Amino acid sequence: MKAELPLLVPTVTRPSRFRTRRDALVVAGVTLAVFFAASAFDLQERITGLTGPLERFQADELVPTLLTLAVALVWFAWRRWRHAAHELALRLAAEEALAGTLAENRRLSQKYVLAQEEERRSLARELHDEFGQCLNAIKLDATAIRNHPGAPPQELAASAQAIIDVSSRVYDVTRGLMERLRPVGLDELGLADALRHLVSEWQRRNPGVRCTIELAGELDGFGEQLNITAYRVIQECLTNVARHARASAVQIRLERAPGAVDELRLCVSDDGSGISPGAKRTGLGLAGVRERVAALGGELEIRDRAPHGVEVRARIPLGPDARP
Repeated sequence: MKAELPLLVPTVTRPSRFRTRRDALVVAGVTLAVFFAASAFDLQERITGLTGPLERFQADELVPTLLTLAVALVWFAWRRWRHAAHELALRLAAEEALAGTLAENRRLSQKYVLAQEEERRSLARELHDEFGQCLNAIKLDATAIRNHPGAPPQELAASAQAIIDVSSRVYDVTRGLMERLRPVGLDELGLADALRHLVSEWQRRNPGVRCTIELAGELDGFGEQLNITAYRVIQECLTNVARHARASAVQIRLERAPGAVDELRLCVSDDGSGISPGAKRTGLGLAGVRERVAALGGELEIRDRAPHGVEVRARIPLGPDARP
């Protein structure tokens, strides 16, 4: 992996209350100093004497005019300061959001790498344990048949049956590993039938939870990426229900929305324990399917279901090449 460069965020300091008060005291002090200096030197009388001969040009009106200009400039500077403070707050909020997003991406990247290595380790262990033992058993039974051709039919039948049983076990293990790597039913059956098969297999492994699935609309011709995304979202939801929800019923609905907006809508809900308010979500599964849905321009929402349980909703827009 390439080493990640640290995020460089420019440091911006905000004016403190102490500096604001200090500047206000400086302004007040300068104002009082000018007042006392003008009183000591009769500044107004001198200005009146100088501008008296220019009465026809209204030069004596410069004082209130300049005073008004000074007040207007103060108001203008205050407005610009407020605008700059607002822009600064927006910039800081954007930088915080960006830093959080980058941290989340790093966390997801690390978890993806760990999950990949764990999956490889699990596959290697199953290949070694399952295939190694099964193939060794087949070899021993075949050797026994070869070395004892004149054995009683009962022993030959038992050895042959053992080979058949072990071969069936190898087939089941191979199919299980293939389904972990990729849902074979998507290529063989299509999305709708693959989901029905997924639900039936999940129901067989979890007989205490009633699982129903409802499919509506034309669900063929979506394309590879959308099919695998919809399948993985439902698969991950069912996995979470089996592991955490302690539910008694699960409802799945997948439909192609009719009307002008052509999109795929998915909803998985259960009546389990729900989401703990203070629970920290560190799992990779839902974050991964959220990224899958977002990559297709869709949205995934996870929320508590009244009175209890969890509801997962996804909306995925369909491309123009999707068959109606």
